[in-house]
This record gives sequence, structure tokens and C-alpha cells, in this order.
Amino acid sequence: MRHIPKLSFWRLAGVAAVTALFVAACGGTTTTPKTTTGGTVTFAEGPSAPPSYIFPMASGTYFSVTNLSDFSQLMYVPLFWFGNNTSDPVFNAQLSIGNQPVFSNNNTEVSITLKHWVWSNGKPITARDVVFWLNLLSAATDPNAPAVGSSSAPGPGWGAAVPGAFPQNVVSYQATGTYSLHMTLNSSYNPRWFLYNELSQITPLPQQAWDELSASGPIGNYDAGAEARTTLPNTSPAEYVPTNPGNGTSGALGVAQFINSQSQTLGTYATNPLWQVVSGPFVLNAYTTAGYAKMVPNKSYSGSPKPTISAFIEEPFTSDTAEFNALKAGSLTIGYIPTQDISQKALLEKSGYTFNPWYSFGFTYFPYNFTEPTTGPIMKQLYFRQAFQSLVNQPQYISDFLAGYGVATNGPVPTYPLHNPDVSPLEGGGQVYPYSASKAVGLLKAHGWTVNAGGVSTCTKPGTASDECGQGIANGAQLNFRLLYAQGSVALTNEMTALQSTAQQVAGIKITLSTAPFQQVIGTAFNGCTFSSPCNGWDMANWGGGWVYSPDYFPTGGEILGTGASSNAGDYSDTTNDANIKATHTAANDTAELKALFTYEDYLAKQLPVVYMPTTPYQLTMYKSNLTGLEHQGIFDELYPQYYAFS
Repeated sequence: MRHIPKLSFWRLAGVAAVTALFVAACGGTTTTPKTTTGGTVTFAEGPSAPPSYIFPMASGTYFSVTNLSDFSQLMYVPLFWFGNNTSDPVFNAQLSIGNQPVFSNNNTEVSITLKHWVWSNGKPITARDVVFWLNLLSAATDPNAPAVGSSSAPGPGWGAAVPGAFPQNVVSYQATGTYSLHMTLNSSYNPRWFLYNELSQITPLPQQAWDELSASGPIGNYDAGAEARTTLPNTSPAEYVPTNPGNGTSGALGVAQFINSQSQTLGTYATNPLWQVVSGPFVLNAYTTAGYAKMVPNKSYSGSPKPTISAFIEEPFTSDTAEFNALKAGSLTIGYIPTQDISQKALLEKSGYTFNPWYSFGFTYFPYNFTEPTTGPIMKQLYFRQAFQSLVNQPQYISDFLAGYGVATNGPVPTYPLHNPDVSPLEGGGQVYPYSASKAVGLLKAHGWTVNAGGVSTCTKPGTASDECGQGIANGAQLNFRLLYAQGSVALTNEMTALQSTAQQVAGIKITLSTAPFQQVIGTAFNGCTFSSPCNGWDMANWGGGWVYSPDYFPTGGEILGTGASSNAGDYSDTTNDANIKATHTAANDTAELKALFTYEDYLAKQLPVVYMPTTPYQLTMYKSNLTGLEHQGIFDELYPQYYAFS
């Protein structure tokens, strides 16, 4: 569930594979190429999509692959890692700090043990560090706190927050030893879902370095709250049990506010002592507000393999044209070829690059703003969403703008690039709403609209009957919308201008386009829009991609399409959908789980909560042919520079 830009613009990132195997010229046997220690790998960021938030606990505004998978996770490793150096979207015990959790008591209790990893300052990563995350997360997702994104938001928020879900579905949690903790849940849950979508959200944080209320203040146990300073039997005084995670500025909320403020001060990233205490394979060495980031190996990294390169640099670009010029000049180790330049692939290969499309476990879409007072009532009408989707010519976009790389998106469960057993026959079949100008026009006319092809269509039959415009739509209302999209990608610009032209020329749906940097677009779309606090500045928003299932690796829609979820841009709300999502959380066995998932995805394939767009590779990667470790790229757009070496 992270927001991603697309193809040459998608801000996903992932790499992998330990070494490449080469066929020997003599005898047909395989040998492992010799690699060297050292060297700098330079990686191209997406156009206008530099990392802009380092704290792993990111609100919806910053909840992107750019900030998490491509940046902070290289320094702060999640408790449970998913994905590997192949295309398998599975739990990875080897790369996780935590061992496989144990469920008990009819799946209402969870026991977790940690491996004996250390922070970069040499101190152990303990259960107290996990409790620290949970305390801050509880404060950041407090349902009684102001809405995330409002001027009075209490702290960082959390882009994976879902009302009633993690951590609110945990009755209690506590450290039971230096490397162990226990959770009691409020119900019996599907263990796969709870591991893949709930426990997956945990990132241990260095409590001994971060538990403070100001840069000049002392380190304490503020996250536990003054009222909760009781200890468990057989634990040290530092392992406080938070009966209340703290609702005031002296508790967990205050700590979260402080760390959030430090993460928003981009110019100090490379010098702030907070960010020098890390668990991951790399530590930040240099950073500019333009998005240039240089990381060097963390010599105390406990995982395997250890980095062997000297540095990993992420280079910012304002457009895919600028990135491609750098790629042609040979100044990038890992870059991407924009789809409009695919004809030059052979030339790049001759100059020493290898082509490797990067696929991800996600789907592409952009949201409607259902909270917009004027246009929201129109977009709430299923017939309008059916008409609008029927004007999205996905096969044409794939052929004309995406160099043939991609497939039509029919629903929210990934069908590409793998054969995914979680895909229902309906979603995995042909398009549910293929391009059809006649269907789009017919739907509008059948529901009270006078269609003015080439102009602006108008509601001339208001009301709530089946042949009228629908609830909240006034006589004379127009099909006139504002669509904000991310700048820098020629392919995305072509898609949006084609949609704009088709919609107006065919059905009289006027779309006014505007552009902004990627971070500004997701900051606009994921800004806590609700019907009680609507966002009036946009009707549709396209950051140039969609969603990759991370850290919700099981592809159900609680975080993006459930009512009130932090990453539910535009506040889509449907009681049947909410019930369908809940059923995927509580399925008792594999058969029930798959049935529930099929019901969920089929409903949304028909209901169109968002505008489905072609799902493509994250990017068309080009990398220096002497670089090993990149033969496979992370399916969740995760980066693995600890595997990189030069042959």
C-alpha cells in the first residue's frame, strides 16, 4: 500500500539477486563471476519524486515507495521482511529481525521473538524497541485525535491506518523478555492476513536514542506515559508496559511530534544524530533538499549479506528526459528508459547497459474525490463511474504511450506480471469495462444528462429515479472536473491529455488538467479528505501510478479502499465493500480466505471505486552490465543494494 509513480515515473524501487550465473565458453558449465569490493552505485530517482521523509512512520501525505522502500527501509529494517531477490511476494524469514510469529488460543494471541541484531551504535535491538514503535503508532493513530492532515494533526499519522485495525485491534502488548513480546488480540484473525498486513507494519525504533521530547532534552521513557510506569516481572526498569500509550505531549504523542518535526527538516538529514542510529545495511552520509542522497554501509549491520559497495547514491531528476540524458551519458549505474525512448534500447545495450523491466505487486489507478461538494455527488453515481471508465482506452494507452509494456487493470488485486492465485476469474478475464464511446454516452443519456459532445454535458433531469441524474445533483449541473497529475513523465502526460480529449469530444465531460511534483500530488490527494472535512481543491488526482502492496502484502483493500482508511484518497465509502474486506481478515482457513478475497475483488471490479489505468512495470530498468545483484528486482519495489557488486 504505498503510493507509486509509474513506469519511467513510478517511484517504486526494488532490486535483488545475489550473483549472476554465466555460461562458460568451454564445457557448458556455469561459473560465478568474480566481483570486486568497493565502488559506488548511482541510482536514478523518479522524475520530480525525490525522498522527502525519513521517519519510517509516515502519514498518508508521505506514504510512498519513494520515502519508504527506496529510502528509509535501507536504514530502518521492518520487524518482518516480505519479498526477496526473486519475484515471490512472500514472508522472508532470513531478512527479518523477527522470527516467524506464533499464533495461539484460536488465533487471538501472538508471541514474537527477535533475533539478536544490533543498532549501528552497538546496542541490541530489543523488544523494548518494538514496544516503542507500538506506543508511537498508538498515539499517531488515536481515533480521538484530530484527523491526519488537518492543521491540528497531533503527530506523524500513519498511511497504513484503518479504523479499528492495527494497533486498535490489539487489546494489549508487552515485552516478556529482552527479545520477546506478546500480544492479545480483540478477536480471532486469519494468521496470514494478520502477519502480512498488521504485524508487517512494525519497524523497531531505537528507543534508547529517540525517546525524547526535544533535541536538547534527555532520553527517557516518555513513550510509556507517566501513568504507565509499571514493570513486568523479570524485566528491567526500561521495559515499561504501556497501559495507556500517552495522550499528552509528555507521552508517546510528544515523542511522535518531535520525531515528525525532525523528519520534516530535510536540510539536517545527514547531520541530525537521530538518523545516524540505524538497523539497516546503510546509513545516510549526505543529503540535499533537492533529493540527492548518499548512503554508506552500516558496519554494524546484523543482516546478511553485508554491503560490499562503498556507497549507494540516489540522484534526483526533474523529468524523465533529464534522467535519460544522464543514462545515455553513462553517469548512472541504475536508471530507466522512458517509454517514448524505447527505440534507443539497443543503443544503450551496445554502450554497456542491460535491460530489465521492473515489475511490482500492485495495480494502477487514480482516485475520485467523493468529498468535493459540487462534483462529489456526480462521482458517487455508479452509472457515471461506469461511463467514465468506458472512456479510458487502456489498450490504446499501452500500445501508443507505454511501448506495449502493461496490461489492462480490471480491479484491485494484481494480475501482472505473475500468475496470481488470488485473482478471481472475473478480474483475471477480459476487461469488465472495455473502451466504448457508445456505452458511455448511452449511460449518461439514460440518467438525465443532455450530452453535448465537444462541449459540456448538463443535467436536465434532476432527481433520484432510475432515469434521473441522482441524489445531490442539481438541474443544470455540468460534467466539469479538475484533474491534478504529477509532472515529469511524458507517458503520463500523454495518457492524461488523451483522456481529456476523448472525454470531452465523445461525451461532453470537460477535464481541466494541471500538474505538480509527485510529492505535492500525493500530499493533495492523501490529505485526510472526509465528508465532514472535504477537500475542495481537486476532483481527481493522478500521481502517475497507483499502489504497491506494501506493507499490506496480502492484497485486500482495508488500507486504500476501506471507509476512513488513511490512504483512501477521496474517501470512497461503501458498507458492502467494508463487510467484504472484513471477511478477508477473519477467514478461518485457506478455502474461506480465497472465497472472501474473490468476493471482495469482484465487487470492486464492478463498482469502480477508482479509475483503473493500465498496470505496467514500475520502470524499464537499464543497469550497467558489470553490476551484479540486480538480475531480479523486488516485487514490492524494495531495494537490495547490499547485494550489489561489480564484476
